[in-house]
Amino acid sequence: MKKAILILLAVALVAPVFARDVDAFVGVSWVEANMAKPGVVILDVRKVDDYKAGHIPGAVNVVGLYIASEGLSNEVPAADDLSEILAEAGIDAKSTVVVVEADGGARFAWATRVAWTLVYAGIPNVTILDGGYAEWTKAAKAVATGFESKDEATFEVKFVDSYIAKKDYIIKNLKKIQVLDARVYDTYFGISKQAFVDQLGHIPGAFSLPTAWITVGGLVRPKAELEAILASTKLSPKKEVVIHCDSGVLATGWWWVMTQQLGWTKVSSYDGSAQEISKDPAVKFVKYTWK
Repeated sequence: MKKAILILLAVALVAPVFARDVDAFVGVSWVEANMAKPGVVILDVRKVDDYKAGHIPGAVNVVGLYIASEGLSNEVPAADDLSEILAEAGIDAKSTVVVVEADGGARFAWATRVAWTLVYAGIPNVTILDGGYAEWTKAAKAVATGFESKDEATFEVKFVDSYIAKKDYIIKNLKKIQVLDARVYDTYFGISKQAFVDQLGHIPGAFSLPTAWITVGGLVRPKAELEAILASTKLSPKKEVVIHCDSGVLATGWWWVMTQQLGWTKVSSYDGSAQEISKDPAVKFVKYTWK
């Protein structure tokens, strides 16, 4: 009996513990079956005109969940502003929020960026419609037009600090943490870069794993495939992982998969990403190397 108890304790210590009551990704059938339930908010984050032209019935449209701030392109709004935006959309800390983007290909990381922002703000039950609105229309489901709204909720942001990485912390701990670069290979290798990133190449020692690999044909790859892809990097789930990209969007793709679907517990997303850290003289990017 004592041995059995010890085994159960060991399993409890290593097994992922989820605060969420919904899977990280859901399909069209799940949305259709749950969209009218109390507490479920369908959050359409496409452009306003696209939303007006057609959306999932009952969905509310919200923009402004990532903003330009202090020279950086995609930052989290201030706590007061974010609290107001989400409360006006009918969202509170107990809501189950379904994030809907245009599709699961080019717009996939924009969906994870919104989803990451919501859980970072203190809403644990957030999921993403796999394939986005394109998958909904492909299934010939009902569509509404115009604007819809929900009764305003009461919500105050409570940021989960462990979900976000800051530049000073990364620089100070660069030799201790595992850095995951979620950009495409050409950018990581130093062949090309975004105009707003000051250096070619990547942070010394960073692992490369493009976010684009998460989906195929507009849908998220099976869990076993994602686990195999991640295993190929030799990243250790026992050590801290900081994920970055160019401006803090692509980074959230692997953050969402690793933490919300696969159960990694020591992963943070770097909001400022290469756009910020490449400007710091303390960090010299390296080119033409895979590590």
